[in-house]
Amino acid sequence: MRCFFKRIITSTLCFISVIYLSACSDPGDTDGSAFQISATTPNQFLTLLNQQMPLSQGTYEIYVLPQNSVAGIYNFNVSAVNNSIDVNFSGTWLSSVDVAWQSTAQASHSITLSQAGGLSIEASCDSPCDVFLIKNTQLIMSQSSEEVSTTEYMVNVSLEDSGISSVAYANAYYKAVDANSERTTLSDWQTKNGFDQGFDVHVIFRDSKDLGYGRDMYARKNDDGSLAFYVNNFVVSVGKGNPANYGPLNLQAATDQNFDYHLGSNAIEFSPVDENDASSDFVLKFFTFTAKDQNGEQQRITSADLDGRGTKHMPTMCLACHGGNMLPLNPDGSFNTLSLKSAKLNQLEADSFEFLEAGEFSLDEQQAGMKTINEWVRDSFDEFATRDQTEKGYWHEDFAKSIAEYRYGGSDFNATEFIETGIPAGWQQTTYRPEGVETLYKKVVEPHCISCHSLRGYNAGNDVDLDSTLINGQAVYLGNAINFSSYEKFISYADLITDYVYRRGVMPLSLRNYESFWLDVTQAPSLLASFLPNFDVFIKDGNDVQSIVEPGLPVPVIESMRISQSPVLLNADASYFAQSYLWEVLESPSGSEFSLTDSEKSISSLTADTDGPYTLRLTVSNDKSQALAAGSIDSSVLSKEVIITIDSQLAKHGSEYNFVDDIKPLLQTTLYDLRSCQSCHSGVSDVEGIPVHYDNANTQLYEDIKARINLKEPVNSLLLLKPSRLQHGGGIRFDMDDINHAKAYSTILDWALHGAPCGENVNICGS
Repeated sequence: MRCFFKRIITSTLCFISVIYLSACSDPGDTDGSAFQISATTPNQFLTLLNQQMPLSQGTYEIYVLPQNSVAGIYNFNVSAVNNSIDVNFSGTWLSSVDVAWQSTAQASHSITLSQAGGLSIEASCDSPCDVFLIKNTQLIMSQSSEEVSTTEYMVNVSLEDSGISSVAYANAYYKAVDANSERTTLSDWQTKNGFDQGFDVHVIFRDSKDLGYGRDMYARKNDDGSLAFYVNNFVVSVGKGNPANYGPLNLQAATDQNFDYHLGSNAIEFSPVDENDASSDFVLKFFTFTAKDQNGEQQRITSADLDGRGTKHMPTMCLACHGGNMLPLNPDGSFNTLSLKSAKLNQLEADSFEFLEAGEFSLDEQQAGMKTINEWVRDSFDEFATRDQTEKGYWHEDFAKSIAEYRYGGSDFNATEFIETGIPAGWQQTTYRPEGVETLYKKVVEPHCISCHSLRGYNAGNDVDLDSTLINGQAVYLGNAINFSSYEKFISYADLITDYVYRRGVMPLSLRNYESFWLDVTQAPSLLASFLPNFDVFIKDGNDVQSIVEPGLPVPVIESMRISQSPVLLNADASYFAQSYLWEVLESPSGSEFSLTDSEKSISSLTADTDGPYTLRLTVSNDKSQALAAGSIDSSVLSKEVIITIDSQLAKHGSEYNFVDDIKPLLQTTLYDLRSCQSCHSGVSDVEGIPVHYDNANTQLYEDIKARINLKEPVNSLLLLKPSRLQHGGGIRFDMDDINHAKAYSTILDWALHGAPCGENVNICGS
């Protein structure tokens, strides 16, 4: 029993809240203390690592030009919310105006983005006109006017701050999964999915692993094999953003069906991607609805503040935990097919939920219903197995399916109850695995990682010889290591786990999961750390005793090396929790002269007159690090060094790189390896299911590559990280000990740092 109120309360929820805040003592639940989010609060629940921001930081030039050489006037407004920009500009044209933005005679208007993000431009012209956005003399985008009247022509440019989390993204998603707008209310969705004829399963629980909501779930399987689920969510709110909002009271609200505390409803379909073709691939379709309005209807919505920590948009707040791959919209504004088909159903993990102790909604009474749903989930994995293995992003179902089956006694699902004791084969103790791997799995990996990670990754490269590596003396293929199907795959990410879990605090990703992981640092955090080689995230007390600390200390994040012409753009925006920055040059070539601009900001620049290596150090701090007693934290963890090699003989400066002339040839041509990237990343390669193709047959090649670039944190771009790791699936392609590899890496990084422009080939970049 978790809370005293479960035994004694039969009155209103207002009274229950008093009992709850004073009588709940289970350490797995939140308390009712005051809560305020600070700049150093980790885990902003479902905030994705790459928001796909469309523009990098820096200065942009805006040109508004007539489509013909005519005299005229124009006015426009530029706004950028996350950069606090809202300015107006105006100008005139002479009849002799050159309509090409490249003309040196053109007058432009400048804006500077201090951080990556989006912007909006609303321009009015008295004749047909075009708007051009330029950075470092390279075209970033252009848009033509539409006629409003014979004397007014308008241009509207809207670049959202996030390419994967916005109202526009949500609308495109709903258009993809509900082309005929037949599911705009929950009642319409229910009718579309047969709930007018009833449901097969009804269960109520508190999802204490995810958001802590009281979940009132209904499930149905239709004659065509499609599945449908909807959940009424209940939250007894104590205060905005307060962790106590997600405590056990929510279960009581759900089981009492007290709709005064109904937050809204979610719905999921598993049905044909093409509603006109019953044989098309089944995909998950997510919908979010409000609580009932004054007419008793629950309206479909595009966005929601799930936890009081900020608005999230559909479907990213769902895909993040369902193995989804978030990619920007296609050039025509449609939803990306790979993203659409990537999500999978999660199992109901009975051992992570909270139930009433007796009665209709106890675990014992709901075991049969939960088993039915989990068997449907297992069967849905089989549908993925029927897909064409050569299609982009093919996912292999074996591991997720095996987890579902060992929880119910095997493939025939003979067990009547959820089995909590199973261990996957890849996590069972062997002579070559370190002692305690099964404990690691049961205490850390299963409760905090596996439900999401088992649904992630691609099958591509999972058996490629280039990817075999020795771990504990065993040859392991790491092409799909992200699914954590074995101890070896999991521990291959040791450095990244240390970074994401202990330094950055972005994993575990869900709110309650994160809180329960860090509830007692002597438990899960210490157990996991004991398996991580070279673990060093400690603070010391007055007796010089080391202890693990929850994330929130500043983390400097920059690349380890660069090769570039001077000046070199330095970007520390990937650093976590940093509130102040300091760049310093520690070593330089003999006789060199150099300077650092904005050395106390996240974005700096090194200018040097002599070729050779320069060692720079970045030091970061925040209120938390400054409050610690001297010596309690090793100052070296607040600093990171980078070696930047100035090479004036490089063909171009980083600001001159573009995709067409520099990056595309690098990916498609064998410059320094036995094989080019394109030799695997193409539609004709022998690597099945690879998620992106680099060959010319890909009509949206630039968009696919830019989706693997992080313009806010360029050093964390997937296009750089993936080929630098064992888990690439095609071997390490950027070996930084090789000068040619290092130059290739630096070329891509410099291109990303300067905004990842496409170039001027209309066939690749558009008009």
